[in-house]
Amino acid sequence: MCGATAWRELVEKGDLTADETVLALGTGGVSTFATQFASARGADVVVTSSSDEKLGRARELGADVTINYEETPEWGDVVAEQTGGVDHVVEVGGAGTLEQSLQVAGFGGHVHVIGVLADQEAVVHPGPILGKALRVEGSMGVGSRAMFDRMLAAMAGDEVEPEIDRVFDFDEVREAYRYFEAGDHQGKVVVSVE
Repeated sequence: MCGATAWRELVEKGDLTADETVLALGTGGVSTFATQFASARGADVVVTSSSDEKLGRARELGADVTINYEETPEWGDVVAEQTGGVDHVVEVGGAGTLEQSLQVAGFGGHVHVIGVLADQEAVVHPGPILGKALRVEGSMGVGSRAMFDRMLAAMAGDEVEPEIDRVFDFDEVREAYRYFEAGDHQGKVVVSVE
């Protein structure tokens, strides 16, 4: 599901090209796939996270620039300075990060709103949307079977492998849920039913 969401937003709806820049907020499932897809297509990729270890893995998966948002809370300023404005933002934070995402998006940029993980009470000023002619779109599902098949074909051709953080046996399902809930994973947590 995460892979299909990232693919649909960046490639199917976003028409991602090699000369563009993608900002992926965090290192969760959608953002990790977005990093991999964007890198495989030749785009420049910026990733934020609160974990230096996860940022290191993001670089291994294709991120060109990484920023620890706990060390740099005004990460939008840094991204804007380094990129001149990004073409795509994979926005998973919601109101808590949306203002900086709008700030860092370049003219005509696309902000793909996929999650609402941070500060639900924040107020976001719409000025950048108007001033930069931004496309701000919410994501509402994963897509069609035909789109999924196109994604799989591209993954095979680009040799993109899903990032599997850890595999649990079926009898360890409670431990798997606890591990997932702790948020220390990067990529997918799998429960094997074999």
